[in-house]
Amino acid sequence: MKSFAKTFTALVCAAVCTACSQQTIDQQLDDYFDALNGHFMGSIVVQQDGKTVYQRSLGWADVENQIPATAETQYRIGSISKTFTAVLVLKAAADGRLSLNDPIAKYFPDAQIPNAERITIDQLLQHRSGLVDIVNDKPYEYLTYFTTPQTRQQILERVAAAGTNFELGSEYRYCNTGYNLLGYILEDVWGKPFAEIVSEQIVNPLDLRHTRYSEAINPQRGDARSYTLLDGWQVQPETDASVAIGAGALASTPADLAKFGAALVGDIFGNNIFEQMKEVKDAYGRGLVQFTYGDQIGYGHAGLIDGFGSKLVVFDNVTVAFCSNGADYDANLIVPTVLDVLNGKKIDLPKFDKYIKLSPEQLASYTGVYRCDALSMEVTVRVAGDRLSAQASGQSSFPLDAVSADQFENATVGAVITVAPDRKKIILKQMGQEFEFARVGDAAAEVEQKPTVSLTNEQLAAFVGVYNCSQLKMDLKFTIDGDHLVGQATGQSAFPLQAANDSTFENRAAGIKLTFDLKNNRVILNQSGMQFDFLKKE
Repeated sequence: MKSFAKTFTALVCAAVCTACSQQTIDQQLDDYFDALNGHFMGSIVVQQDGKTVYQRSLGWADVENQIPATAETQYRIGSISKTFTAVLVLKAAADGRLSLNDPIAKYFPDAQIPNAERITIDQLLQHRSGLVDIVNDKPYEYLTYFTTPQTRQQILERVAAAGTNFELGSEYRYCNTGYNLLGYILEDVWGKPFAEIVSEQIVNPLDLRHTRYSEAINPQRGDARSYTLLDGWQVQPETDASVAIGAGALASTPADLAKFGAALVGDIFGNNIFEQMKEVKDAYGRGLVQFTYGDQIGYGHAGLIDGFGSKLVVFDNVTVAFCSNGADYDANLIVPTVLDVLNGKKIDLPKFDKYIKLSPEQLASYTGVYRCDALSMEVTVRVAGDRLSAQASGQSSFPLDAVSADQFENATVGAVITVAPDRKKIILKQMGQEFEFARVGDAAAEVEQKPTVSLTNEQLAAFVGVYNCSQLKMDLKFTIDGDHLVGQATGQSAFPLQAANDSTFENRAAGIKLTFDLKNNRVILNQSGMQFDFLKKE
């Protein structure tokens, strides 16, 4: 009897301790997401040993109609679609429908894609084709068509015209183009639309009830709209699914993504597909990214499209999946924060007044051109008004806010840059990866080439307002900050403007020139050799 009593007491104590532990995990995560409320809208699922240990939804699926987000709200998942596409390609290879060594000219014989006779399906999977990314490398062209349906022929013509960035196979560079082509190849080998292939091969077998090809958003069906936080949540333009195809056309929920992740690592799809996908080179496998947090290594993918952000990461016994339809918080911090809580570590709650102002002399000391040989990429850091901006090779610049005297971030794109004390290198952290850039040149002189003029606040007030470009389906909003004008495009960070004369403003770091025609209520935007006309809204 005495032995039984001891055993019973021990079991009761163990059960109580487990309950307390779970209560602590729930409370810590609730405190964390409570702190994000108003700065992050979306849903999250955390699973441990195959069981859901935490689930939460924040904010609105549809702000205008006050439809709250729930566990069943469907979000566009952007590039997590690439993981689905990679599974389908490897399944098709296992079935003998295609070979990973097939040259893509076999499927696009008349498309005039550069190096099509030599680029293989496997190089598309691993982002090693050398093809130009028609989304990220051609952003201003992309903005002219991303909301309208595109035919296969139109996309192929854009790919052919864009050309190449590097010798195929020589390096890794993330490329949406490759996964668009993979989507078309899948349609060829299965003889049906990409949407049907995804449903038949993945969605239906796994019973993913809230995962689908993302046709037009309909909140009444359970879809989330996407937003950016600009004087309240502002709805974003909607990418047409035909533009994204295999690169980013799917919608899902965190619960469905976690279920998909479990099937992937459990080799439900067969033929060691997961093992093939996680053969990582330069941090990327076949449709999978390797994420490292401390001593924990996971596999998954992140996704960004319009105002949506998402991530799925599967570790040995933990899966974290979240989907967001609006945030001004670095969502890349969510996964490591969840892991810290599960590992019993104390976490700091997010703060949204953490940025500091640095002097012009301090800002100037960080400027320069920095190169990362591993990425074959340069980043130029310049002064932009009262903060820094960074611009990677072939990409648009983005502003950097100072967290401390040597650390800067852009929460919107999830980038954190740490500058070495000797200013000879910077460390870029983004999407769970870390890259070192060595300083190779001076960019300060480029910023100071032209003088600016000073305008009074009364003069600046004439330019304040919201202007719309029907061609881009985008607004430009102008406000006054201190003694200068600030511009902000739909879904993007604000950028300071310097007056070149009484009607022209520039942001030289981003290569932006704006010419106002106040008489006709319009402004002309010139950037990257392209010109767009914006008309003032009433």
